[in-house]
Amino acid sequence: MSLPSQKAKTLKEAYRICDVTPLTEADQKYYVPLEARNDVIARLNSVLDFVELGESKAILFTGHIGSGKSSELIRVGKYWENEYEVIFVTTQDVIDINDVEYTDLYLLIIKQVEVALRQHGISFRSDLLTSFEGWFREVTNETEETLERSINVEAETSLGGEAPFLAKLLFKLVANIKAGSKDKRTIREVLRQDVSRLKTDINLLLDDGMKKLRVKFPNKKGILVILDDLDKAPKDVAQRLFTDYASQLQDLNCVMIYTVPIGSLYTPRGISKSFEDMTIVPMVKVYEYERDRLELEDSDEGLAAMRQLIESRVEVDKIFESESNLLDLCRACGGHPRFLMQMMRTACLTGSGRAHRKLQDEDIVYAINQLQFRFERELVLVPKAYPVLATIARTKELNNDDVLSELLFSTAVLEYNGDRRWAYPNPLVRRSDLFKQAVEI
Repeated sequence: MSLPSQKAKTLKEAYRICDVTPLTEADQKYYVPLEARNDVIARLNSVLDFVELGESKAILFTGHIGSGKSSELIRVGKYWENEYEVIFVTTQDVIDINDVEYTDLYLLIIKQVEVALRQHGISFRSDLLTSFEGWFREVTNETEETLERSINVEAETSLGGEAPFLAKLLFKLVANIKAGSKDKRTIREVLRQDVSRLKTDINLLLDDGMKKLRVKFPNKKGILVILDDLDKAPKDVAQRLFTDYASQLQDLNCVMIYTVPIGSLYTPRGISKSFEDMTIVPMVKVYEYERDRLELEDSDEGLAAMRQLIESRVEVDKIFESESNLLDLCRACGGHPRFLMQMMRTACLTGSGRAHRKLQDEDIVYAINQLQFRFERELVLVPKAYPVLATIARTKELNNDDVLSELLFSTAVLEYNGDRRWAYPNPLVRRSDLFKQAVEI
C-alpha cells in the first residue's frame, strides 16, 4: 500500500504516513538521501557496474534491522533494471527464514528466475528442461497428476496456465519448505544426496536463460537476484548459511545480493572472511565521536538528517507543538530510521487519544518510554547484557563477546562507520536504570 500523496497535517495522517515498511516506487518522493550511506550505496553500484557480461558474483548487504536496507535495495534494483534482469525477493514471504538451508535458496532462485523469464515470453531450452524435470520426477516421485491434485487455485493463478512441470514442482517444493511440512526434511535430504547435480542443472538453466534474455534485451548483462530479509534469520541459522555454506551461495551463475544479520560479522568465523564484496548500511551519526567521553555530544548534522526524514512526510508546524519535541525524537532514535518512525506513530496515537491537536511534551515522552521499556524487557533475558553495554559506552569498541551479536541483532548496540568505525549503546537503552548502574561500577 502506497503512502498518502500529501504531507500530513493531522495526527491521524501523520500516523499513516510514518509507516515503517520499505518505500515503494510510488513513495520515492519521501526518500531522503542520507549522507551517512551515500558512499556505501555508490560503492555497491560500482560493484554492479564492474560486473562483466555473464560474470557471477555474490554480494553481502547488511546493517541493523530497520536501518532502511530494503528501501535502499529497492532503489538499487530500480536503478539497474535496464542492465540486469532484476528479481527482488522478500524471502520471509516465501520461505521460513527461521529454518533455511542453502538448497532452499537454490530452489527459490531458479523458481523466481523461471517466472521472470516466462513473463518475457522466454522458456528454457527443451533438452535442459527435460533433463532437470526428469531428475526431479525421479527424486520426488511427483507426476503431472499428483501436482495437479496438490496445486490450489491461488497457485494456478500465480503460475499461469502455461507453466511447465518444473514451475509447478518448484512452487510446491518451496511452499512445502515454508510451511514446515513433513516433506521438508525429505526434500532437503534428497537434494543433498546429489547437490552437485542440482547446482549443475540450475547453472545450465541460468546460462540458457541469460543467453535468450540477451537476444531479447541486448542491454542486459546479467540476472540480478536480490534476496531481502535474510538478515532476520536467527544467529545460528545465519552462521550456518553464510559461513558453513558460503561457497555454495557463491556457486550460481548469476549476480546475487544476500542480506545478512550485522551480528554475524562479529564471530570468530565472521562471514566477511568468505565473501569478497560486502555493503554495510550505517546508522546516521547523531553524536560527535569522542573516544574517552561517556556521554557524547549531539551532532547537529546528524540530527538535521533525522529531522529531514520527518519533515519529508509531515507539516512540522501542524504536527508538533514545539521544535524541541521533534528534536527529542531525533535524539532518542540514535540515528535509526525505524525507531524514529515507530516513536512518531506511538506519539500520534497517544496525542490523539488525549485529544491533542498537536504532539505535546507528554506525548513524546510516552512514545520514547514505550520503546525504552521494550528494550528493558528484552535485555533482562540476555546474560551480562548491561556490563557489556557499559564497556561499549566507555570504549566505543566492539569485541567478540558471546552476547555481542545478540545485542547488535536486537539493536541495543548501534554501529556507526564511515571514516571511523565505532559503536555506542542505543540511547533508549542508556535511559535504563540498569544501564546507569552498570556504568557506575
